[in-house]
Formats: sequence, structure tokens, C-alpha cells
Amino acid sequence: MNTLQLVLKQMRQRSLSTWLTLLSVTLGVALATAVLIFSKQGASLFGQKEYGFDVLVGAKGSPTQLVLNTVYHIDRSPGNIAYKVYEDLARPRHPFVRSAVPYAVGDTYEGHRIVATLPKLFGADETGQNVNPEQAMEYRPGRHYEIADGRVFHGQKFEAVIGSEVPRRTVLKLGERFQVTHGMPAEGQTPDIHDEKWEVVGVLKPTGTAIDRVIFIALPTYYAIGEHEEGLEAQAILRAGGDIDARAATKPNAHDDHDDHATTQPATPGAHEEHGEHSATAEAGHDAHDEHDEHDAHAGHHHAHEAKAYNLLDDGTIELKIPKDEWAVSAVLVRSRSGFAASRLIYDINNGRDAAAVNPASVMREFFSIFLAPSAAVLTAVAWLVIVVAAVGILVSIYNSVSARLREIAILRALGATRAKILTIICLEAALIGLVGGLLGIVAGHALAGAGSAYLARLLGEGFNWLAVGREQWIYLVVVVALSVLAGLVPALKAYRTPVATNLVAG
Repeated sequence: MNTLQLVLKQMRQRSLSTWLTLLSVTLGVALATAVLIFSKQGASLFGQKEYGFDVLVGAKGSPTQLVLNTVYHIDRSPGNIAYKVYEDLARPRHPFVRSAVPYAVGDTYEGHRIVATLPKLFGADETGQNVNPEQAMEYRPGRHYEIADGRVFHGQKFEAVIGSEVPRRTVLKLGERFQVTHGMPAEGQTPDIHDEKWEVVGVLKPTGTAIDRVIFIALPTYYAIGEHEEGLEAQAILRAGGDIDARAATKPNAHDDHDDHATTQPATPGAHEEHGEHSATAEAGHDAHDEHDEHDAHAGHHHAHEAKAYNLLDDGTIELKIPKDEWAVSAVLVRSRSGFAASRLIYDINNGRDAAAVNPASVMREFFSIFLAPSAAVLTAVAWLVIVVAAVGILVSIYNSVSARLREIAILRALGATRAKILTIICLEAALIGLVGGLLGIVAGHALAGAGSAYLARLLGEGFNWLAVGREQWIYLVVVVALSVLAGLVPALKAYRTPVATNLVAG
């Protein structure tokens, strides 16, 4: 019987102790592997540099909030900026800007973010035709938005393009019509659904980003929503330094049958999410119709918005009544002409009064280094501590095994086994436990990381490469095996010194 067979036989003889020790090593390595993967891949996810744009322009406030809201479609919008900011950035031959696309957010459909934008995001003209992928905005360097089925929406119609995950998560598909919900209602809260209906005309190819769960609509149709019209007017007054209350008092009562609060408490597009509940408009509207059934309540809501903010033309396009100087957007995605151009553009905008500009990659790297990296470091320390505890477990397990097998060791010595062979057998047993436990732990760690990636994909719309095996994982495995051997060295030395004659007689 060779040395390895002898070791395996001894491990089978005390299988319970062996399995428990193996489990402790596996759990420790699994935790450490998952932390290592998250530390490395999390930095790529949150601290990435691979954006298709290098400047993000939005309202002055938190840069992190602006990036999370615009890029990952989580958190609340920090506010709106005037549409003229976008127009200035998008003007032909801008010295710093290669391309720019506006975003307006604030509504949802079954929990999916509605993003109002222009067909140029997808490389199309205002009619939604002549798609040119090379002119589309990039979501990653060299990767453009592409339509998998259907076409791009018309820039003046109630049409929508949906992300690749939306059909799987909702009932939406090509040809389906839907209505959007005001903001993001809390669980158990009655949603305030806008009257306008959009038709799905296109489905995007998968991007592996948060875009896959977003619904895109034409920007003018977003402004056509009645509640948004009043919000836009209020924001324009504030930007001009006016008094909303004074304006409301002098404004002709164009909507006599509208609720009293409709002009004094406007629903502000892009800021819906900040309420956490319905706007006062929606709540009071429902209170005023408590005696009616749900159908009558919606009918009353529709009646309140009979004076629409647009004219619907025969070809299905709309003609907005809202002047462009009242338009507002949540953010502008900008692809600059160079690194210097990006820095100069950010500097110029941040020193103005109208908006703020950030480099999304820099913001997310800072976010990761401040909030996530320290947590990952703590978890890594815990993982090393678990491995040390596992090594102690190996030491105790094998030490007790040696103590119970002193007579067997004495017999081996009597049969010609040298002290060096006895030492090798014990250390090999410890190393084998460390190696098998380590390998199982790496597999379990990747599975744990996979679950974390799936959770982030559901939360952010994108996960990370949890199958990646880095050099640090193999280094960790080598360290685990080395610690196991060291743990087995103590009982091995005891076996090494076992007196043959004494233990044979004792048996």
C-alpha cells in the first residue's frame, strides 16, 4: 500500500472528523473567493472607465446621485436643467463636444424606468428612420445601441423602444400599447397612471447594462403629459427668478374643472421620484372622487386634462404647445472630442450657474473607493481569519487522530516505516484536506459570487463576470494548503517521536 492509499484509508476511518474539517476549510475559502471576486469585479462594475460618454451634465448637486440615476437608473433624479443647455452642447462644430443626447426621467412602467430622449440616441433621424449604428451614442466604447426587432421610435409620436429584458419582465412586446405611471409608487400605493398611451415599436439587443430594463420614449411625448406641462412652467419661472405663487394667482383659470391645487402644486417631470408618494395633485384628485368607483376616478382624471399640452395631427405626430424655453431635461450624455476637451467642458460648466458636469468614470471610482473598497477589505480580513480558524481545526482534528492511532503508528514503524515517512503521511493528510477543501471552496465561492452578480443584475441591470478566475485565487489556495501543512506539522512531530516499543506493549 503506497503512502497516498494509506492516507486515504486513515481519512475514511475517521470520516466524520475529516468531513467536518473539510467543510470548515471549504466555507472559509468560499467566503474569501467571493470577496476576492467582488473586490476585483466590483471595481470594474462601479469604478469602471468603459462608458460610451465621458461627460455627464445635470443639475447641481450630488455627482454620485447624478451618475447612479442616469447611468444605472437607480436613486432619485437630482433635478432638471433647461433644454437650452442641451441645445448649446449639441450645436454643430462645438469645440469640445462630438455628440450629445438628452435624458428626461421621472415616470415608470411596472417598476421599469421611463427615459425620454431623442432618436439620435440610436443613430436615427427625427422620423425614426435611416438607422446608422455608427452615429448612435455608445453605451460602451465601440458598442452602439442596436435594434433587435422593430425600429426606432418617431421623434414626434407616442412610440417606445424597450430594453431587451423588458419583454421578459413585463407583458410588453412589439405592437403593445401601454400607459406610464407617475413616479415610482410605494408598495400598496395606488398608482397615478397618465392618460397618454405609447406603442412599442422596437426592442433593443442585449447590452449587459442597466439599459436592458429601460423603456425609451420620444422626448416631446414626455412633455405632452398634462401634469408635466405645469411642472415645466413652474421650473421655467424659478429659473427666471420669478414667483410661482404670484404667477398662479394671475394665471387665467383655463381648467375650471381641474382640482384647485393643480396650478399651485405642479407635478415636476424629473423630480417625481423625490416624492416617494404621489404628488399632491394625484392624491387630491383621488380624494375628490372617493364616492365614485375606480373607473369614474380615472374618467374624472382624464376630464381634468382635457386641455392637452399638444395637438395630435392626422399622421400620428404631435404638435407641442409648450415653448422650448420651458423644456427641461434630467441630464445630457456627452461624448467629448478629447480628454482635454472633456476636462475643459467640465470646468466651464461647473463654473456657470445653469448646470453641473462630471466625469462618470471618476465619480464611480471615487464611490467604490470610499464606500465599497473598505467593506471589501473588512470581508477579506474576515475570510483570512476564517482560514486561520480552519487551520486550527485541521491541527486539532489530526492531533486527536494521531493520539488515537499511536499503536497503528508504532506498528507501521515496526514494519519498517521510517520516521520521515510517518511525518510525510501526517503532513500529506493535512495538505490533502487543505487542497480538496480549497478547491471546493473556490467552486462554492464562484457560485456565491454568481448569486451576488444575479442580485446586482436585478438591482442595477448589470452584474459582473463571476466566472473569472484570477491569479489571487490560486495564490490564496497555495496559502491555504501551506497553512494546512503547518497545522499538520504539530501532530506529525508527535507521531515522529512515537516510541515503538512502548506503544506496542500498551496495545
